[in-house]
Amino acid sequence: MQFRIPQFLDIEDRVFGPFTFKQFGYILGAAGFAYIFWKLIPNAILSILFILIFSGTFLALAFVKINTRPFADVLESAYKYALGNKTFVWQKTEIKKEEVSAQTLRQLELQKQIDTKKDQEKIITPDKIRELAGKLDILEEKKETLNLRQQILKKSGKYQI
Repeated sequence: MQFRIPQFLDIEDRVFGPFTFKQFGYILGAAGFAYIFWKLIPNAILSILFILIFSGTFLALAFVKINTRPFADVLESAYKYALGNKTFVWQKTEIKKEEVSAQTLRQLELQKQIDTKKDQEKIITPDKIRELAGKLDILEEKKETLNLRQQILKKSGKYQI
């Protein structure tokens, strides 16, 4: 028995005609700001300028995607970048033995031992090369066995792709 697997689960439902609920809300916001600016600002040129800025932003929020990311996410990232720290400075400080407790010294020594062990593991010796070659040979034999099994099943007609 075969079942259909639902696909495109990340696509929002179209609620108001061709618009999603979020898009429809942004369109209503754009229309609302346009109406408010048109009624409250007596100068027509100034009100049209505000209408273009605010309604344009709301319409961009509703429809524009940059690199498949919604414009709202891009604006949020830009805002966080503009207000966040941008300079990271690392200054190495030497640890004086008088200031460090015995436990901290033990931890530092253990960390050095671990680091040297990791460095030794990175060195490739002929024994390691032989060991890896043996593992690859075993994998190649398994692959050949699987290919042979597939060929036999194809010939017998029991194997279906």
